[in-house]
Amino acid sequence: MLLVDAVHAIETVGGICLGISAVTFILLGVFVEIRRKSRDELAKRGPQLDLVAKTDKKPLSKKVTSREAA
Repeated sequence: MLLVDAVHAIETVGGICLGISAVTFILLGVFVEIRRKSRDELAKRGPQLDLVAKTDKKPLSKKVTSREAA
């Protein structure tokens, strides 16, 4: 009887884990679809203001060794 109860408990826990995984997979699909649609809508609006400032990179000067500095 104890073995039957243990198997039943393991089946119950496995079923719960399987159900949680299914719900998580569905929610992940919904969130990915929402994000894809919002990205597509932003792309349709046209060029947007670039908020990241583009800076000119200056070439790095050669490092002066201690012998050359002295």
